[in-house]
Amino acid sequence: MTTTLTEFKLVPWQQLPTMPIYMDQLLQFVNQRLAPLGLPAVTKTMVNSYVKQHFFSRPVNRQYQRNQIVAVLVVTILKQDFSLNTISRAILAIRDSRLIEKRYVEFATAFEQALRAQPVLVTSSDKTTRAIQFAAQTVAYHLLTRETLA
Repeated sequence: MTTTLTEFKLVPWQQLPTMPIYMDQLLQFVNQRLAPLGLPAVTKTMVNSYVKQHFFSRPVNRQYQRNQIVAVLVVTILKQDFSLNTISRAILAIRDSRLIEKRYVEFATAFEQALRAQPVLVTSSDKTTRAIQFAAQTVAYHLLTRETLA
């Protein structure tokens, strides 16, 4: 069964793995979840590059935690429209805020609403929230445009 973009849902925070997972499991998890978006598959080289660029901390005992999985999901989506330098600044700001779950939910909500052509109310005065919402909409509209023109 093919999922259209308007039906796509990011993995809810509560459904992300709670136990650490290995690289192969991470790649399978991320690639399966993002397949309906038609994005290039995430590779081991990409994930290792994200670690080297400090998008997230090194895995402990070669295992990735929930926050690292979220970073791979979001970076994979954002890099369709944003430079890795821009994404890095955003990821560091979010990581430093210690509000990773809240920020992921904000991103997922804005991304899914934009894919459904529902208005995303950008009313927060919080700069990070606004940036997350704008970025999510940018990628969502890009994907919708590509799908429409296909």
